[in-house]
Amino acid sequence: MTVKTAIKGFLLVLLLYFLYVVVTAVVLFPKAEKEEIRPIKQVSEYMGDKEATVDRVLLFEDGYESGLARMRMIQEAQHSIDIAYYAFGKGESTELFLGALIDAADRGVKVRILLDGIAHGLRGQLSSARYALASHEKIELRYYETFKPFKPWTWHNRLHDKIITVDGKLGIIGGRNIADKYLASKPPRDFVYDRDVLIYNAKEEKDSVIVEMKGYLDELWTHPYTSDVFSDLSKRQAEKGKRERDALAKKYSKALRTETDFVNPVVDWGKATTPTKKVSFIHNPIERFNKYPIVWRSLLDIAANADQSVYIQSPYIVPADALKEYVPKQLDSKADWTILTNSAASTPNMIAFSGYLAFRDSVVETGARLYEYSKPYSLHGKSVVYDQRLSAVGSYNLDSRSAFLNTESMVVIDSERFAAQLIGAMDSKIKNSTLIADNKKYRQLPEDRKREESFFKATFLNALSKITVYWNRFI
Repeated sequence: MTVKTAIKGFLLVLLLYFLYVVVTAVVLFPKAEKEEIRPIKQVSEYMGDKEATVDRVLLFEDGYESGLARMRMIQEAQHSIDIAYYAFGKGESTELFLGALIDAADRGVKVRILLDGIAHGLRGQLSSARYALASHEKIELRYYETFKPFKPWTWHNRLHDKIITVDGKLGIIGGRNIADKYLASKPPRDFVYDRDVLIYNAKEEKDSVIVEMKGYLDELWTHPYTSDVFSDLSKRQAEKGKRERDALAKKYSKALRTETDFVNPVVDWGKATTPTKKVSFIHNPIERFNKYPIVWRSLLDIAANADQSVYIQSPYIVPADALKEYVPKQLDSKADWTILTNSAASTPNMIAFSGYLAFRDSVVETGARLYEYSKPYSLHGKSVVYDQRLSAVGSYNLDSRSAFLNTESMVVIDSERFAAQLIGAMDSKIKNSTLIADNKKYRQLPEDRKREESFFKATFLNALSKITVYWNRFI
């Protein structure tokens, strides 16, 4: 066989594989036609009927402070730490976070870490961390839906939650993964403004929402789609893991001795947190194909009952036809709507933003005030505030991927005080944004905004939007 023939054969196999992927993962991928057997909550079920419930909350706008809170949670852990994240990224904050987890496990705390099976991030600089975690007798590491080259339809099934719970007493849920781009005190070039909420159940009451969150993590942990990363380490892997574990532990110990701020947080949970009337937890079904959009339906149902205002922030907004099918008729309410998202200048996700451009006219037609963030870095927080009372915070983006494909989770908080804090946080970003449309009309962009947006980038995004409109259910 000649080299030329071999190359032709390889290219033919590659082409056939590409066609197989397109057919099985795109063309034949089922649309969302399932009926949900789990009932959607009534809006009244998110409302508290007493002055204060067992759960108190704390909003984290600042990424560094959010990292400090996670560190303190781990340091206070006595029995269990349960983690479900889309990914761990590179950076000193990640290494100190891992060092703190190893220290907790050395104390006898049971640590469970669940990461997305494709985007987990434990590669390159962090590749040895897999062995460091998996080789510890008190740490379990699992992946949700690992890469299966001959089952391309499974590639859509991604773990997108960002949850950590400790001892049934503390929990954090939001949009941040673990990496310097989320948690560093000095923002790197790819830094994102994100949002988390901490939940504090001081007396470890059984009716806390943290118990629900922990139950959801248990369901993910034991699901058939989840698998052990290394059920049986080789001698070489175990030795490599021990070296890396010792290095991480040493770095963490040194940071403690030198009183590095990140590992020496001082937090009084009782004083820092805000009381609530109720905190509820909602999440998508755990399915491999298109799932019934529970989170999307839940957020819409609350919006349909809003009388005064609806505040929305999402890094990606792609109101595709599949999403519109679930919009109730009564959503055309008298409430004022404000929507905040990224601009062409700030977005780090070209494909998602091109999907937004393809449907931006339909957003404008709702009559909402539409703002695009136009200053350095990008927005990654996902939140909604209804009537200055109910607040939703979590991992859910306003797009088809979050609605029908990913695992996603949110907490809905009944607290006027917390809602005021969240609106204030969103308003601070709106001050650095451009009003794109209001009352069904586009606004003319100011000259400084026009200069900020690269002509080539804008042209590329508009061209891309003409293509992505045809496969928006995967964006």
